[in-house]
Amino acid sequence: MNAMEYKKYHESFMQNNHGTNAVHTFFCILFTVQSSMYISIRPTYSASKQFIYEYIVMVLPMILAHTVLAEYIYILNFIMFVFLSYKVLPQYKNCLKKFQTKNVFKNDRIPLISSLRGLTYLITVLCILAVDFRDFPRYLAKTERFGYSLMDTGVGLFVTMSGLVHKDIRKSTLKDVIKGNIKIVGILLLLGVGRFVSVKQLDYQEHVTEYGVHWNFFFTIAVCKILSTILLYMSDRALLLSIITLCIHEFVLYTGLQEWVFGDSPRDSLISANREGLSSSLGYVSIYLFAVHIRQLLLNKGVTKYDTMKKLALGTIILWLLLYFDHIRPTSRTLANASYCMYMNTLLVTMTTLMYFVAVLCDKKDNIQIPLILSTINTNGLSYFLIANLSTGAINLSMRTLLVPSSVTFVILNVYMIFTLAIVVYLKNMGFRI
Repeated sequence: MNAMEYKKYHESFMQNNHGTNAVHTFFCILFTVQSSMYISIRPTYSASKQFIYEYIVMVLPMILAHTVLAEYIYILNFIMFVFLSYKVLPQYKNCLKKFQTKNVFKNDRIPLISSLRGLTYLITVLCILAVDFRDFPRYLAKTERFGYSLMDTGVGLFVTMSGLVHKDIRKSTLKDVIKGNIKIVGILLLLGVGRFVSVKQLDYQEHVTEYGVHWNFFFTIAVCKILSTILLYMSDRALLLSIITLCIHEFVLYTGLQEWVFGDSPRDSLISANREGLSSSLGYVSIYLFAVHIRQLLLNKGVTKYDTMKKLALGTIILWLLLYFDHIRPTSRTLANASYCMYMNTLLVTMTTLMYFVAVLCDKKDNIQIPLILSTINTNGLSYFLIANLSTGAINLSMRTLLVPSSVTFVILNVYMIFTLAIVVYLKNMGFRI
């Protein structure tokens, strides 16, 4: 087939995907989360050896778990759970005493929770290239309209991580708030425009029904940052703001917005051309605000670690029950509707609960740290994501990835991951940071 035929084949291959289920998607993420927790406990190697060790224990299994071993994700999780338990169980000594202490951590940072941001980048960077190969199961790729899938959690997790690192702006002046957001929003808008121009100039395969004609992931993050900052400047009750925002969003969807988004009306204006990206914005703002609420809960020093753990565990149970009984409207990443937002919040609280529990048990001097790979990614998260996008584009333009055999796919994905990680290591050593 010629270039045009392959482009159409590639785009058709990505369409009509209905994903998998909520539990399966959660376990796809949990496997790498468990790997990172295993690495975090008692790191013992020098920097160079630690990078190799972490790649073998965390990155390499992640590649296998999302390609040739994807069908065994539950077994892989059980195996990793056994290894993790071996490290965690000896820490149960004085367990009650540890949880009775004040909810205070060194430098106000919970190492394992800080790992979540790096994990989001790491998993997303793998998926944006792996999805173009046949070894990446279609049920892990983005759904067309409704459903659960690993890649559907991508933008939601990015929004969530942005909320988790949101600073308390009510302690700052309006001038400082505006100044502090101009840089990050400016970078996001610049990246968004850059992605749009490059996709059009290179005639790269795209899926208009994902965000719209001109809209993309970077614009969504920028809008979330702007709207959430305005709301949080007016009130610090992040949970209430999240619920109100979600209710407004769901009401608007129910009263006609959803039909317009999924309808066949022409894209003859800037708004109609980008209706998917614009219509989902409020839903993502709700996710951002909920993540800010979890951050406030984690940084509350006026309670004990037991109180914090109890709230997280209770929240996990409630959210999973709500998700189980939520059959009113199907989950849609494209709309960022209530079901999708609830699922993203469930993922956040569940992973936070598990990682907080392990963090408290292992909270001794130098006994638990952020994995070196994830720490390096956190230093230059946007740069890492941009490098990955450019690399993905270059690989797709240089070969027909859907026709590549499994052995070559495995080599390409490893070279790609090593290359992108090596670049951010170099940037960190050079003192460059975005």
